[in-house]
Parts: sequence; C-alpha cells; structure tokens
Amino acid sequence: MLHVAAGPELFDHTLWASATDERREELAQLVAAELGSDCKYEGLRRYGQASASVAVFVHATVGELSLVPGGGFDMGLSPEEEQTIRAARDRAEAAAEDFDQEFDLLLSEIGQMRPLHRVVVPPFLIAQRVLSVGRALRWLPNLRDPLYGHVSKAPAHLNPEQITAVLLGTGLRLPAEAELEYAARGGLHRRLLPWGDALPDDATIEAMLADEDGSTHNTFGLHGYGLYPELCADHWHDHYRGAPDDGAPWPGSGMHVVRGGAGDCYPWQGCGEWNLMLCAMRMTERAAEFGASIRLVYGLGEHEDFNEEEMPEETDDGQHIRAGLEAKKSTAKKIPAAKKAAVAKSADSGAKKKSSVKKAAVSADKGATKSSAKKVAVAESADKGAKKAAKKAAAATKPRDQSAAKKGATKKAATKSAQSKMAAKKSAKKKSAKKPR
Repeated sequence: MLHVAAGPELFDHTLWASATDERREELAQLVAAELGSDCKYEGLRRYGQASASVAVFVHATVGELSLVPGGGFDMGLSPEEEQTIRAARDRAEAAAEDFDQEFDLLLSEIGQMRPLHRVVVPPFLIAQRVLSVGRALRWLPNLRDPLYGHVSKAPAHLNPEQITAVLLGTGLRLPAEAELEYAARGGLHRRLLPWGDALPDDATIEAMLADEDGSTHNTFGLHGYGLYPELCADHWHDHYRGAPDDGAPWPGSGMHVVRGGAGDCYPWQGCGEWNLMLCAMRMTERAAEFGASIRLVYGLGEHEDFNEEEMPEETDDGQHIRAGLEAKKSTAKKIPAAKKAAVAKSADSGAKKKSSVKKAAVSADKGATKSSAKKVAVAESADKGAKKAAKKAAAATKPRDQSAAKKGATKKAATKSAQSKMAAKKSAKKKSAKKPR
C-alpha cells in the first residue's frame, strides 16, 4: 500500500489543498499504480466552490470513486454547530412557527454525538454515490428494492445478507463512521452540513434528488450525503467515549451505525427529517426500516508499515497517521476467488430455492383449485341425481293420483244419479196419492 514518503499530501488534506494540479496528477497516478485492474484513474475534477480539485477513479462495477486525502478533523457535534442549531430554533420560536419542536428533538440527541474528539484518518477512495439498484443487480439478480422496485438509478436498500454478497463480489468494504463523516464534511471545519450552516429546504433537497448538473456534490465529490440511510462498519455506541482516534471502525455487538435517510421520507412531514442530513447525526440501523444503503470504500493507507528513515517532514496529522499505522497492521485479507464463487453459488442456490418454493406454492394453489372444482362437480352431480329421483317419484305417483281422482269423480256422479232417481220416484208416488178414487 501507499507510503507517506511517496506523497505526504495524500495523508494531509491541507497539503493536498495547497498542492498544484500537476502535483495532484502525480499523486493520483501513484495511487492508480496501487490499484487492481478493475479500478482506473479518470482525471481531476472540481466540485461546487472547492478550490482544490478531486482525483476521480472509476471502478468497473461500482462507478466513480473520489480520492479523499487523509487528515484530522473534529468528529461529532461541535459547540459552534450546537450554537447554530439553537439560534435557528430561537428564530423559529420568534416567528411562531410550529416546527421549533424539531430543534428540541435534535438538541435532546446531542449526547449521542459527543464528546467532540479529534480523529485522524488515512487516505481512501470512496464511492461518490450510494450503490444503485442497477449496479446491485450484478450480484443480486433477483433484487427488487422495497422502495423503488426495479428503477435502475435509484439507491438500493439492502438487508445484511445482500450487503455481504456485494462486499464479497466487489472486494471493497463499508466505510468506518469516522471516514464517512470526514468525507461528508469535505474539509469544512465545524459546519452543520456538507455545504455549510444553511439549513436545507425543499429547493435544496429537490436539487439533490434531481442532480442534473453535479452542483450538489460536496468538495470531496460526494453526492447525496444525508439522503439515504448509509450503513457504517462500526457497531453502535450511544456516545464517543473511548472511540478510536485513527479512523478505524469501532467494534462492538448488536446493531451497526447508520448515517442519513432524509431523502427516503421526502416530502417531509415536519417531524425534523432535515436533522438526518447533518454531518454529525447518527442513528442505529433500526432506523433503516426499508434496508440500508451502502457507499463503498477502497482503503489506501491502512495496510502499510513505514520505515522511519524514509519519512519526510510531516504535519501533526501526518505524524498521527503514521503512529497509528505503525501500532497495528491491518487484518484485512483479499477475498479468495473460491470464496467469491461460493458466495455466488450460494446466492444462485438461494434464488433457485425461492423459485422452487414459488413453483410449489403455485402447484399447491392449482391442486387446491382442482380439488375445489372436483368438490363442486360432485355436489352438482349429487344435486342433479336428487332432482332426477324426485322427478321419477313424482311421475310414478301421478298416475295413481289421477286414477284415484277419476274413481272419485265416477263414484260421485253415480251417487248423484241415484239420488236423482229416488227423488223422481218420490214425486211420482206423491202425485198418485192425490188422485180421487
């Protein structure tokens, strides 16, 4: 990996800022020589109002990466930033605006961003954007983002298993929390947001989401910091007491740290969503309810042992970096090709398993439908049989009923005839009795 002796400007952002573009070009070529064939140097660019140009590299599968020179910064929420928040709250209260409670919520969480502490990080390459759905499909062919579906350019929201597959596939890593905050600040000293202290409004957020001309990138070339919930390598601690001061991830147990997420809940509902865009704001990964986004990193300075005789004169930050690097060697290892293949095979197997489960469900559904249809057919057949039997019984009963009715009518007619004859006989007898003798 890189020697401080080869380019002290790479290990101190103040030296990088004061260097000429010719010198930055030389340093970028030096970095390019250390990279694999899947990452190539693109050139120098300037973003926003930055005075110093940024060396841009292109990773074959991840996209554009910015070279972030190492250096020191004050990590956490500074007294100056707190004062800016309190002043904004006072203005909101004086204007009788309803959202002053948003500031109260933010101020209640300051303890999680304290104590303010000095951290010195080695140089690194960091993706200018979080991984998109389209790029994630290379390692996750069945991916459907829970928020954006199959929209290729949308940020991917991933679960832990998916993130592991991407890390193994790219050979890159997650940023340490210190690296991400350092890159987000872009060299600005104790400022609330990547662009300064001006609080974001609808116009700000919409310009960042549209990103039509690249003007919303910060001075280190990062786009969209604060918009999406970016996962860090650090485990969560609810303060910074005992945190590493060399830019390394802070190990622990349980949940990881997440930074950002304001864009996922836009349009904002007045619940303090803009707080998520602050450079110092931090949360647990539980806040990433739809999955975490990732901004990948290629480390440059953390794997090197230094020879004391080769060290040039350095700033205090450069000496701090060297001391930290001498104190420990990185335990990072290259991902074996066999392991990558195993992960890919496992992912493919998982996809096939899901497919077979889906087919089984469809088959079961068809079986249930077929069984239901069969039951209906049996019921209909039984109903038809019952109707037929009833009809037959009715047909058999009808002749008997008709015969009985006929006999009844005949009997009735005979009775009536007999009665008529008897009446006639009585009448004749009566007449005969009345005649004179």
